[in-house]
Amino acid sequence: MQNFKNESGSVRTKTIVKTLIGVVVIGGGIGYFMYQAMRSSWSYYYSVDEFSARSSEVGNASVRIAGRVKEGTVARQFQQMRLSFILAGSKSTVPVSYKGVVPDNFAEGIEVVVEGRLDKAGLFQADRLMTRCESKYKAKVK
Repeated sequence: MQNFKNESGSVRTKTIVKTLIGVVVIGGGIGYFMYQAMRSSWSYYYSVDEFSARSSEVGNASVRIAGRVKEGTVARQFQQMRLSFILAGSKSTVPVSYKGVVPDNFAEGIEVVVEGRLDKAGLFQADRLMTRCESKYKAKVK
């Protein structure tokens, strides 16, 4: 009878250990995917003026820059899906080149955030272009 109790306890311990390992692996996987999904929204972005002052420090690293699209600087090449414009801050400007789908609400004079790298020629090569829709953030006045 003594042997039976020991074997039963051993089986129960193995089941608990396997269950705990499964919970840790699944929980870790879910946590990792949540972290990856949220990581891009945590990324700090520079203003145009901050970026211009620190562009030599940034080097070839991928960064985000926020600024306003300067009036009269937007050039589109529809066949190549290319867009170029000047991103303006209060004191500085950064020339931007973007290839991809342009957001519907993109226009001159609006605030945008671009993500990419500064090339050796001083042109910011954007991989991602995001517009800010001010109507979503302003309080509605009755």
